[in-house]
Amino acid sequence: MNGLTIDLNMVRESIDQLIAEVIRQRGPNLEVSFDYFWAIQDPRMGDPLEGPDVTIGQLSETLHMLGREEVEPWEGMSLALAGTPLRWLSDVLAGVAVQLERGER
Repeated sequence: MNGLTIDLNMVRESIDQLIAEVIRQRGPNLEVSFDYFWAIQDPRMGDPLEGPDVTIGQLSETLHMLGREEVEPWEGMSLALAGTPLRWLSDVLAGVAVQLERGER
């Protein structure tokens, strides 16, 4: 396989629908019972033959960094740099998923 085409509009719509349903059922805020998580912040993540480095991430810090849009505007950001906030977003979504999968209130 040479590559995979990801329909970003479909991804956006899926995220919008899933978040809307979580908000409908749980409200706009979700209490998470943990702050630290295992994180893969390594370009080798896309190479199944070479294991990536795993580090510790912190949700509160990640949320803080995502909220800095007014300091570092994303509009016009180079696509190479856009990978970092997208990774932060994926970490937050993974944290939401873990909390929901645990079934904790």
